[in-house]
Amino acid sequence: MMIIFKSKKIALVIFIVAMLLASAKAQDYSQGKAVPLFASHQLMQVIIRGDLKTITDDIGEERQEHPATLLYVAGSDTVALDVQISTRGNFRRKTENCAFPPLRINFKKKQVKGTLFDEINKIKLVTQCRPNSVAYEQYVLEEYLIYRVYNILTDTSFRVRLAQITYIDEGRKDKTWQSYAFFIEPDGDFGNRLQLTESKKKYLMQDSTQLHHISRLAIFEYFIGNTDWAVTTLHNIKLFAVDSLQRPYAVPYDFDWAGVISTDYAEPQPRFDIEKVSDRFFRGQCRTMEEYKANFDFFKYKKAEIYALYEGFEPLRSRQRKDALSYYDKFYETIDNDAMIKIEFIDNCLEKQKH
Repeated sequence: MMIIFKSKKIALVIFIVAMLLASAKAQDYSQGKAVPLFASHQLMQVIIRGDLKTITDDIGEERQEHPATLLYVAGSDTVALDVQISTRGNFRRKTENCAFPPLRINFKKKQVKGTLFDEINKIKLVTQCRPNSVAYEQYVLEEYLIYRVYNILTDTSFRVRLAQITYIDEGRKDKTWQSYAFFIEPDGDFGNRLQLTESKKKYLMQDSTQLHHISRLAIFEYFIGNTDWAVTTLHNIKLFAVDSLQRPYAVPYDFDWAGVISTDYAEPQPRFDIEKVSDRFFRGQCRTMEEYKANFDFFKYKKAEIYALYEGFEPLRSRQRKDALSYYDKFYETIDNDAMIKIEFIDNCLEKQKH
């Protein structure tokens, strides 16, 4: 039986919802085989042993790799791997911002075969930038959770694995400390999982990427209160495509400047006319009210799963959990109000296009 819609608006809404549901199904988180490290969310126990003072002091532009040992617990056994470690990052690599920079770990291909790090060559490790600070411990955990939230919204997202790391600094008489950190799925493994190839092409407008995906991404960045991203300059964005003839997917990373975390070092960008990073500002392209609402329905559909993630995450302190969920509550209040949708999304978007 054929149904004819007399209202073009109703037909458009149904089409958009159908498109988004098809997109969600196509990008189901269960699809795509992850490398062993990212096949679980179980907290890892890891030891990194080496001359950590020499490693963390090597933060210039001509950084070197330094030998170290990475050990992790696998059941009743401990697996030891010889690795090379270097510092990485931009803001967090500077000593005035972080006492302990993010790391990149380079494995020996033959040695990792059959281990949890099988199929991984080099990997990023997001560390606690001030090891003795409880606040900075929570920052790491909250950024980890943001990656997990985006995993809930789309499979076209970087997976992460949380670890509790014991550092043994042979450069300072085996000084030992422990803190949280998380591994980020390498670009190559991400591409293999989704059968996508990375593109380094810059100066693409948002709407030159996959439309349904960039719409969801822009709303997600508003949801977490993050303005520290840009597709055109590939700022905290990577592009991946099926092939050179297809529009690429924009994939975000690096969320420590998000308003939901509100780190003490994050500052609002003056050009967005916001007073603090917790002030939300929509950076997406213009859409119709119907298109926005179709996307908002998807966020509403995922709300319980997102909230359950925070509520069930024991390492996060109750204060941070309460603040984060309260911050998300305000988003959901906004998207339930047509007048607020117009102000926050449609009016802001139209105003941006005038400049």
